[in-house]
Amino acid sequence: MIFKILRALVALVLVTPFHANAEEPCKTKIASYQEALRCAEQKSPEVQTALLEVERAKAEFQGASQWKNPEFAADSVHGSGSSGNVSETEISLGVPIEFGGKRAARKSLAEASIAQAEAALLQARITARGEALLKLHRFRQALHELEVVEESITTFTKLVARYEKRPQLSPEQEMSSTVFRMTKSDYQLKKVTLLDETATLRTYIETHLNADSESLKKNLPPPPKTWPTLNENLNPAGSPQAKSVQAKLKGAQAELNLAKGEAWPTLFIGPSLKIQNEAGLSTQLYGVNLRFDLPVFNLNGPAKAAATKDLKIAEIRKDFAIFEQERLFEQLQQTYKTSVETLNAMLSHREIEQKHTTIERLFLKGVVPSSLVIEAHRSFVELEQSRNERELKTLEAWIALSTLTGQMPEVAL
Repeated sequence: MIFKILRALVALVLVTPFHANAEEPCKTKIASYQEALRCAEQKSPEVQTALLEVERAKAEFQGASQWKNPEFAADSVHGSGSSGNVSETEISLGVPIEFGGKRAARKSLAEASIAQAEAALLQARITARGEALLKLHRFRQALHELEVVEESITTFTKLVARYEKRPQLSPEQEMSSTVFRMTKSDYQLKKVTLLDETATLRTYIETHLNADSESLKKNLPPPPKTWPTLNENLNPAGSPQAKSVQAKLKGAQAELNLAKGEAWPTLFIGPSLKIQNEAGLSTQLYGVNLRFDLPVFNLNGPAKAAATKDLKIAEIRKDFAIFEQERLFEQLQQTYKTSVETLNAMLSHREIEQKHTTIERLFLKGVVPSSLVIEAHRSFVELEQSRNERELKTLEAWIALSTLTGQMPEVAL
């Protein structure tokens, strides 16, 4: 019977983790990039660490809110005198009463620690989500650039093959064939570079998002068509850094209050009982005990002076951090607006492809010279890469603005 129970317990331990994992949102096959972003946030070691820091800070707050335990003292002596055996027992209980706001200062200090931990958690969540969003967009861009480069390789392969089928080439045709081969080799090198980058991105997706990169290819975020409009009422006061420096300032004030409170004594007061036995007679005495330190030699001056300096330092850092955040916010707003205007004025991906197809068709008809075809492909690839680079810069600016306003980056742009 005992062995059956043990086997059942072992089976329960082995089965429970797999059942718990089946309920987790981070699955091997992720249906959408929104799920991938949530998974990136959950799997991030920084987020998990920040969550534990919040829990630890809350536990410390519970400890800071507790009352101090009373003190119990007992003293018993025995001896003999002229009248016989003598004994005396004294029992006292002292309940601590704190003056100077020490308990309130400890609570305030613990609350500041919670606020700092929560600000760090918000920063970790935004960073994890923002990084994943940029990686997914870049993966989509790299795959598209790879298609463009492969298309160029296919085109130049056909052009080279056309010249190779001819029995004899003119000097101009020989030069065109050589240039086409060189251009094809250049695009093959570009392809290898893009393959390396996509391999790195696939590794990130599989490790940080717990997703299969092949199945996620169909569910990547699309190119932003309409960029979010900046709200003029937004300000960086809600950023994780602003919340962190505000919490540090509150903690410095609590440290000063605690240092001031330590200059006040803690009063211990409670009932006392004394039992005396002498020559068979017992006497019980009742009273009150009172004990506290006399603040004569030490008024905690050095600690108060140090806490005052710490408070001043926290104020200076808070003011500078807010000023720095405001300037950075203005800079990012300008960068974002300029980037959006530039992207809206550029040719779209579809328009670029249409122009490229038209030029290639004209060349095959013999209307366009080979030099123009090479230049058209080069411009096509470079324009796609430049547009993708500016698109990522705009996304980075938007994510940074979201961070400064304490908001999670939007996933549907």
